[in-house]
Amino acid sequence: MTTATVMRFTAIPMGMLATAGLLLVMATLIQTDYVAMEPPESVTIGKIVMPEAEIIVDYESPLARPEAPPAPPEMPLISTEVQVDPAAPTGTGVQFTDPVDNTLSVGLVQPGDYLPIVKVAPQYPRTAIRRGLEGEVVVSFTVTRTGATRDIAVISAHTLDGNPTSVFNSAAIKAAERFKYKPRIENGVPLEVHGVQNRFIFELAE
Repeated sequence: MTTATVMRFTAIPMGMLATAGLLLVMATLIQTDYVAMEPPESVTIGKIVMPEAEIIVDYESPLARPEAPPAPPEMPLISTEVQVDPAAPTGTGVQFTDPVDNTLSVGLVQPGDYLPIVKVAPQYPRTAIRRGLEGEVVVSFTVTRTGATRDIAVISAHTLDGNPTSVFNSAAIKAAERFKYKPRIENGVPLEVHGVQNRFIFELAE
């Protein structure tokens, strides 16, 4: 008997034994009693009630409104009167009167306020002398921290008869450019003063 024949006869019984074993295992598994697990009971949570809370807002006391600063006093109008003798050579015979208007109240001058130091008389225009014109010019300017003047502008200009004229404008502006002031001082710091006005009156001497 060959080896192949022996293996054939031994393989059949082994296969049958393996099959029988598998059938026995399957039968055992089928006959096992399995108990289905019931789901856990649901837990009911009671109604949650939030206690009422009183909200208190602590407002800080309102800040007091600062008082409005007092209105600055109106800028005094300073007059500068120029008279010229027609018989004198042009550019001479000019009389420069007191530049400060005597009608100004002394109470307007505050400690540390600006004060005029140098007032220059304007040159009487030759054209006005030839035409016998007399007039008045009001200029406005800014007194700087150093006491000089800038931003000079003519506010009004007319003859003493009330007729508008610009013949005196240039002379008035050039004179105002040479003005010198003691600057306004506040807390030891010099400040600019805007809107300062000066009146020039041009009159021919009789």
